[in-house]
Amino acid sequence: MSEDTAPVALGAMPDGLIPELSLMMPAYNEEEILPLALEEAVAALNAQVKTWECVIVDDGSTDRTPEILAELSAGEPRIRVVTNSPNRGYSQALIRGFHACRLDVVFYTDADAQFDLMEMGRLYPLIADADMVAGFRVGRQDPWFRLITSGVYNVIQGLVLGVRARDVNCAFKFFRRDFFEKVALSSDGFLIDAELYARADLAGLRWAQGPVKHRPRTQGSTTVKVGTIRETLRQLFSLKKALK
Repeated sequence: MSEDTAPVALGAMPDGLIPELSLMMPAYNEEEILPLALEEAVAALNAQVKTWECVIVDDGSTDRTPEILAELSAGEPRIRVVTNSPNRGYSQALIRGFHACRLDVVFYTDADAQFDLMEMGRLYPLIADADMVAGFRVGRQDPWFRLITSGVYNVIQGLVLGVRARDVNCAFKFFRRDFFEKVALSSDGFLIDAELYARADLAGLRWAQGPVKHRPRTQGSTTVKVGTIRETLRQLFSLKKALK
C-alpha cells in the first residue's frame, strides 16, 4: 500500500484537517434554533473535516423540525435524517443516532448551538489514545438552578456508579466508532451520558477529557427532562444493577 493510500491514524490531522467524522445531533422540537445549529455545524465541518456526514435524529418532533430538516438535507446530501416516531426520549435518540453513523470517528452534540463546533479540531487529537473524548464546560452559560442540579448530579452519579468525570452530561463527545460495538447501551431515561462512562469503565475502554467553551442558548428552551432526586437515584441504581 502506498503512502498516499495508507490509512490515517485516528487522532492525526494531516494538513490540519480531521480525516473523517460523523457528527450526530438529536433534535426534538428545535424549530427556533435548528437552522442556526445546522448552519454552524456545516460550516465547522467544512472548515475542519475532509470527509464528513451529519446525522440528525428527529425524535418525534411536533413542530416544524421535520420540515426544516427536509429542506436542509435536500440542499446538502451529507445531512442524513433519522426519524423516531413517536418520541422515544433523549437516551434512545442518541443510541439510535450512534448506530446510524458510518465514519470512523463519531462526534455528538445537541442541536441547541451552545458550543462553538470550531473547537472540535482542538479536542479531536485526544482520540489517538482514547476510545471516548469528552468535553467539560468552562464558563458554563446556564441558569443558576441548572448549575446547581448539574453539580449535585455529578456528585450523586459519582457515588453510585464510581464515574469520576468532571462534567458527565457535557454534550461534546468524540468516540471511535467501534466503541458502540464494545458496549451495549440500554438507557431509556436521562442517564445516557453516565452510562457511556460507566460502560466504558466496565469494558476497560479509555476516555479523556478536555475543556470546551459554553455559550448561552439564544432561542428555544431545553426539552431534555431531568428527574427529581428520587427518580435520579432510582435510575442510577437500576443502571448500576444492569452493569453487573
